[in-house]
Amino acid sequence: YILKDTYKHNCTYFKHFTSGENAEIFQVTTQKEFSISAAAIAIISIAFVLLGTVCVLLSFNKRLDYLLKPAAMFLTFSGLCIAISVEVTRQSVKRMIDSEETIWIQYYYAWSFACACAAFVILVIGGITLLLISLPSMPQNPWESCMDAPPE
Repeated sequence: YILKDTYKHNCTYFKHFTSGENAEIFQVTTQKEFSISAAAIAIISIAFVLLGTVCVLLSFNKRLDYLLKPAAMFLTFSGLCIAISVEVTRQSVKRMIDSEETIWIQYYYAWSFACACAAFVILVIGGITLLLISLPSMPQNPWESCMDAPPE
C-alpha cells in the first residue's frame, strides 16, 4: 500500500531525511498478529503451488495422468490462500488508516496488490482448467460406453 498524507511535500517528518532534531517523528504500523497470519497463509500458498507443480510435472508421464486432479485442487487452494492473505493484509492496513493516530487523507493500492490479485486469478483459472482437462471425455454416442464393456 502506498499512503499519502497531508505532509507529503515536507520530508522533515521522516528521520531518514533530517538529523531528527526539531522534527516531529511519527510511526504507524499494522498489527503484528495480522502480518504474521498473512505471511503464514502466503507460505501455505507457496507449498500448495509446489505440490501442484510436482503433480503436473509427474502427470506428463501418460500412466500418471490421474495426478492432474490433485494438481488442479492444489493450484486452486493456492489461489484461495493468496486471496485470503491479501484480504487479511488489506484489512490490517485499513484498520491502521482508520485509527485516531493517523491523519491520512487518501491511499491507493500499489503494484504489489495488483500482482497478488493477478496471481490469485491465474492460479484459480489454471486449477479449473487442469480440472477440466483431467475429466474423462464424454462419449460421442451414448451406446459407446455400453459397447466397450467386456461381455459378461
